[in-house]
Amino acid sequence: MDAPRDGRAPLSSLLRDRDFLALWSGQMISQIGDSFTFLALLITVNRFTGSAAAMGVMMISLTLPQLVFSLLAGVVVDRVDRKLVMIISDLLRAALVLAFLTVRSADQIYIFYIVGFLLSSVSVFFWPAKTAMIPRIVEGGDRLLSANALSQTVRVVGLLIGPALAGFAIGWFGTSVAFVADCLTYLISAAAIITIRTSGSTADEERVSLGMVWRRLADGFSFTMRHSTLVGIVVTLLVALLGVGAIEVLFVPYLQGEFGVGPEGLGFVQTTQGLGMLVGSVLLGYLATRFRLTRIIAWSASVLGFAVTLCGLAGHFLFIALCTFVAGLSLAPLNAALSTLLQRTVPDQKLGRVSSVVDTTMTLSYLLSMGGAASLAEALGIRAVFVAAGLVTALSALPALIMMKEPETASLDAATAGSGLLVRQSIET
Repeated sequence: MDAPRDGRAPLSSLLRDRDFLALWSGQMISQIGDSFTFLALLITVNRFTGSAAAMGVMMISLTLPQLVFSLLAGVVVDRVDRKLVMIISDLLRAALVLAFLTVRSADQIYIFYIVGFLLSSVSVFFWPAKTAMIPRIVEGGDRLLSANALSQTVRVVGLLIGPALAGFAIGWFGTSVAFVADCLTYLISAAAIITIRTSGSTADEERVSLGMVWRRLADGFSFTMRHSTLVGIVVTLLVALLGVGAIEVLFVPYLQGEFGVGPEGLGFVQTTQGLGMLVGSVLLGYLATRFRLTRIIAWSASVLGFAVTLCGLAGHFLFIALCTFVAGLSLAPLNAALSTLLQRTVPDQKLGRVSSVVDTTMTLSYLLSMGGAASLAEALGIRAVFVAAGLVTALSALPALIMMKEPETASLDAATAGSGLLVRQSIET
């Protein structure tokens, strides 16, 4: 057992913070809407095509923008008003998601790919902006890990409520209702962000130019490569996502092909993952007082890999639900610990570009995994791919133990460096 970490702020104090509550509640509602759209896309593509390759193209179209635009987004977020970036992103996504309603037959499936790419492109700018706002709102220090733990509950509630509601709504009314619901949640999120009083502006007044963009991209890479902890975070995510990416592509065909699961069953499985994340978020409070963040990351990655492996060996649908619960149990501590470690290592004025470097490198691994998933499944079988993916994911615990080092002083210097403004990052595997 590591030395206890003291001074963790109670979650209730954060929920009494008006600005944090606005961001947190708006994102929770938006996450529920995202669950509607994601499930509707997977179900519709699989119904129209019955092809794992088409499912792979859909997932790649949603992921590729992270690779194409992430570095640019990091520079933009370090240069402009982050709050404004989030509001505009939500409004654009509200409009884009309605375009999914135009798809009525298999020969229009390309619209899903194009709109999915555009929707994800806008999101690439939203997430680093949100990343940089949380530490400003909570003012860093002891409240940062608690804020990241609460941020995990956004995804938890989305997984608990969203897939279950989406599964039944899609089963009863069709996929159109999912896209309309997601549009409304984006509008609600934008309205919530507007009420935030904490400034999203930056002190950087350097004129925007190609030279400036290039210098900052280079600076982000240089800063990341100089810190073993940041390199460890990158390597951990590269390895983990090499396994997880394949599962994203094959999960729906696996459940429907092996177990005959429909929309309601898919929603149920995602809900069990959300329940696991809820328990994991509560468990994090216990773990954080007894173990260092690096140990939490390593153990969580190992448990996640174990759960994925068991999914490939499952003989009954209910065992799949149990495995997804265990996966969720590990995801909440993993995400929160990685986020906090990154925030404590990187100063505010560099957080956007460094976060984007991390996101871009892990997206490469994610795309490679998704791109090869269909071919591997045809050659080896879906079950074998699940087992292999789980073993690879478990290996991501090694760089966490070997390369990462938690700052002893919780890096208030990192949180307040430069202009005296404050920070944050969210990593979701």
